[in-house]
Amino acid sequence: MSVNYEDLIDRYFDDSLSSEQLAQLNEWIKSDPKNARQFASRAMLHDRLRSELAVADEVAKVVLPSQSQSMTRRRWPFALASTACAVLLAVSLLWQAVDAPSASAAMTELNRIIEASKMSVDRTFVISVLDAVVPPKHQDRRSPERGRPPKPSLEGAVLDVRGPDQFVLGRKTATGEWFITGRNETTSWAIRPDGPVRYSDDLAEFARDLPGHEDGLPINNLSDGLEALRTAYDLELASVSDTESSAKNDGGTIRRMIARKKPGFRGAERIEIVYDDASGQISELRFDQMSYGPQQISLKMTAVEEQAFPENYFDHSHHHGPERVVEFE
Repeated sequence: MSVNYEDLIDRYFDDSLSSEQLAQLNEWIKSDPKNARQFASRAMLHDRLRSELAVADEVAKVVLPSQSQSMTRRRWPFALASTACAVLLAVSLLWQAVDAPSASAAMTELNRIIEASKMSVDRTFVISVLDAVVPPKHQDRRSPERGRPPKPSLEGAVLDVRGPDQFVLGRKTATGEWFITGRNETTSWAIRPDGPVRYSDDLAEFARDLPGHEDGLPINNLSDGLEALRTAYDLELASVSDTESSAKNDGGTIRRMIARKKPGFRGAERIEIVYDDASGQISELRFDQMSYGPQQISLKMTAVEEQAFPENYFDHSHHHGPERVVEFE
């Protein structure tokens, strides 16, 4: 018959356990750090009551000296609480000792990756969609997200970036035509397959419908997205042996960083960064369960090329003919 330890804990605070049950509870506490945390949490809630009982015990020693057996029994609960708290403290210190160097090393690597992303180098990423689902809250056709025009697919999209802010993102519509959005240092813009070219001096205006924008982790702005990892994610460095490939074709070593979202923050649930160990340059990014309109998508961005684009490449005029109407917003 299985033991109900929740019941034992409750009865422990009522001082109604037998010696055998007290020993059983003591062994349970010491068997698993989770058990110790659970018991210590309950013990702290009863701290005031325990203090009052301790005062009563001191009075009883004077008034009722004949009850020595009862007093011995009363020491059991306090011994149990001490055991649980000691186990919890030891485990906590051990976890801190193990996690602190790892977290510090991961943050150091993140700083290198961020600095590398700010370098004035033009890079091209190809996007692959790994999964896409519509959460229950957006399955209702009356949902505001369901009422908006469908976004172009990100499958096979091409993202060109320069430094931390400038980008050009090309996505294909359902009819196979290119829908291009972008940003240079002074304006953001959008080129639909038909209609006027639109631009704005609000640099975020035409990045609003991109994955991660609403969560502060936009895929088009690597610098801002990486900065968000500092506070919103727990970082972990994977050992080289855990990477899919520990060596690149040019002989350089790659590393992998895993970022898991902390409770209470928005953004992709998990982010994986594959980067060059020597330079800090990103070769692949993976986002799991990030917002894209009414969908939750998982996608992968793979760096495919480094090249010097023309100076005006991130201006809208480079991507359409002179016959197109251009409107300022």
